[in-house]
Amino acid sequence: MTNALIKVEKILDFYDVPQLFTARDNFDTLYLCLLYTDVPECRYTGIRISSKRINAFLSGKTDLREIMLHPESDGEYFEIAMNNNEYYIDSELTVPLAEDRLPEEGYSFCADEKENVVINIPVADRGLLMDIIKKFGWACM
Repeated sequence: MTNALIKVEKILDFYDVPQLFTARDNFDTLYLCLLYTDVPECRYTGIRISSKRINAFLSGKTDLREIMLHPESDGEYFEIAMNNNEYYIDSELTVPLAEDRLPEEGYSFCADEKENVVINIPVADRGLLMDIIKKFGWACM
């Protein structure tokens, strides 16, 4: 499955560009993608991952290196390329990962940070949004 478009679901780590994110393809398969180079373009190593395993990572029960070294689909890695702000599965990698593609030991997800969500709402519906914000106590900018 090369040149398949994947859509970013959640960015887990960001520094100038997404460093780690989850994405889904047209078949709703979940992928975990880790940046390994951003010169001359962003390239990622991706693996298929189950919801159970990503939840274990997000709750801090397992570290990223363990997940990347032992994907659920044994030895199945994907080259993910970014082109025109869209992500594609460029090719399948079947060799063991090189050390420069792996995170350091002990990298676990810190879920203490609050998540920001941006929603674009038509002007006509902004009054309704303000009512919802008042009711639930959300912050709005």
